[in-house]
Formats: sequence, structure tokens, C-alpha cells
Amino acid sequence: MMKVVSSLLALCAIPSVSAFAPVNVGRPETAIGINTHGINGDLPTFNPPSRDRAQSEYLDDTPKNQHSYIVTGDQSSELSYDPAAFPKNLPLQQIQGGNSRLTYKMPQGADRAQIYIQSNGRPLKARVELWLGPVRRVHFMDVSCMNGSETPYRGCIKFKNTDSAGPQTIEISTSDDQAFPALVGVDVMTPERSKERQAVFDDIWKSATKLYSQGDKTVRSIPVADHVKSVQLLVWSKDVGKKSFKVNLEFLQGPNCKRQYYELQCGGGTQPYHAVFETPGNGWTMRWTNTKTIHDGSHEFAVVPYELEDDAPADSDEMAPFYNGFAERSGEFDYGDSLGPHGGNRVYTSEGPMGTGQGMRL
Repeated sequence: MMKVVSSLLALCAIPSVSAFAPVNVGRPETAIGINTHGINGDLPTFNPPSRDRAQSEYLDDTPKNQHSYIVTGDQSSELSYDPAAFPKNLPLQQIQGGNSRLTYKMPQGADRAQIYIQSNGRPLKARVELWLGPVRRVHFMDVSCMNGSETPYRGCIKFKNTDSAGPQTIEISTSDDQAFPALVGVDVMTPERSKERQAVFDDIWKSATKLYSQGDKTVRSIPVADHVKSVQLLVWSKDVGKKSFKVNLEFLQGPNCKRQYYELQCGGGTQPYHAVFETPGNGWTMRWTNTKTIHDGSHEFAVVPYELEDDAPADSDEMAPFYNGFAERSGEFDYGDSLGPHGGNRVYTSEGPMGTGQGMRL
């Protein structure tokens, strides 16, 4: 009898089969299609408390049936009311296809330039480069759009105001195809106007919700609301390493329909980067792919509305007042005494132009 009782007690002491089953830790059951991953796919990243707090507040305010980050708003940007912010009516020069190019030498003392590139309805294929000396390229932008008239490129390049390593030159070229010419306009800001633009950029940067991109093919998809006519892109890596970044930027209208495609690379001295991209119609999505390494490509960017369908300012199409010495007259960009090919010898000084207060010409 004692042997039977001891055998029963031994059987009861054996753990059940369920005790050896793997425990599902940290994987809550969710409905199909609901994204439960954290920022950057729960990868270990450098996230200051301020960024985490801002992201949490934004997620709390976002309806559950919407994307956690969507470009929308109830009013246009203040910059859209300034016709000189991103002007569409710069004096334009035509560049023929077949790898033709124009060069614009930056004057000493200038540190910011606006670029506008469009076509007459054909696909737009162009390249923007900023060279520091003969061999060092510090900025690169490859533009490829299906319709350069509907979606032109408008960008603002920041660079150092000295040329100790050689003359700073903006070079704009077309593709190898002869059938795709482009219309180009370049406007260099005075130091005073550049400071004003930097102050506006700082205000937008501080108030916008910034996204963190770590590198190694990190992809961000951001829907654009239907009533947003154009969006402005702000990129800066000052808080996450102060290094250069390299990305592929796509604007899709429908599944895998790339209406606009850009390859962007900015060095540490050519930041922050600010540009405006047109999104006419409905169904736009911006896809951001970081193509640098996971240790070297960290940066932050923000995408906010620029113009809306409802309250787009009517005076934004007026002639832009040029605040610098390079668009004083309609023929400023012609050959000869201009900022046209090979530039002009003009230098900015703290007192302005020698004897005139406008700019000094050598």
C-alpha cells in the first residue's frame, strides 16, 4: 500500500507538458493590419526625451484610423504669403538636353541660394551640384519628375560664406537624353535676407514634428492630405550627429507610381536643407529612404504643408521682389555681366557695395 501511495505522489510531482511550452513574451495578440511597432521598428536609437514626448503627444492626438504622421493642416505656411520665399518667376535660362550644364559662381560673403528648375511639360531630368573647389562636392540633388511643369523643383541651398578651399560653384546639368531640356533660375540671397530666412526656418523647425532616420535603408512613408497643394521639406542633423546625409526621396500617387523621384545628399556644411515640392491632386504619399550606413546617416526631417487648396494666397503669383544684387533687372541672368555661366565677380561686404550700399563689383 505504501508503494502505491509513493508512486502516486511521484507522478503528481512531475511537471505538466504545458510547463515546457515556450512562453509568448512581449508579443500581444493584435488584429491583422494594425501596426504595434515602436519608433524605428523598436531598434535601439538615440532619442532625446523631448523627441519621445513630442511623438507620444502626436500619437495620442491622432485618430486610431489615421496614419501616425500625415501631412495636413488648417492653414498655409506663412512663407507661402511671401512671394520671395520660394519664387516661381525667377529669370530663367534654358539648358538643352544631352548633358548640357550651367555654372554659377557664388560671391564671397553669400551663404544661401534659391534654385528653381522646371520644364515645358516634358519630364524633368536635371542634376544640381555644389562644388567647393575643383574636386570636392558638398551638395548633390538628382531630379527626375514625370512632368516638370506641374511639379517643378524649388530648393534653398545653404553653404559656408567663405571659399578657403576654392571657389564655391553651383553646377546644374541635364541628362544624357537630348529630348529633355530644362529651364533654370538661380537667386543668391544677401546676408541680411539669409538671416531672415534662417530665423523663419528655425521657427518652423521648432514647431514641427520631426522624424528620425537612422540609416541602412530605413524607409519612412508619409501620406499627404488631399487638400495640400504643396509641402515643404526641412532636413537637419544638428541634434543627431551633425554629419552628412544621403537619401532617396519619392512622391507617389497611387501604388508604386513614382511621379517624382529625387536623390539628395547634403554635407554637414550645407545644412539645413529646405525645399518645396508640389503635390497637386489626391492620393500623394512621400517615401523617404536613408541610403547611408546605420552609424553615419542619422538625421531628422520634417514635412509640413506649404500651400492648401482652400486658403492658398492669391498674391503668391506676383513678381517676387529680389533682395540681392543678382536680379536687379530682367536681363540679369543673360550672358556677360550676369550670374550666368561662370558667374560674375561680386563680393558682399559688411558695409554693402563699395560706395553704393548695394553690393560691390570688382
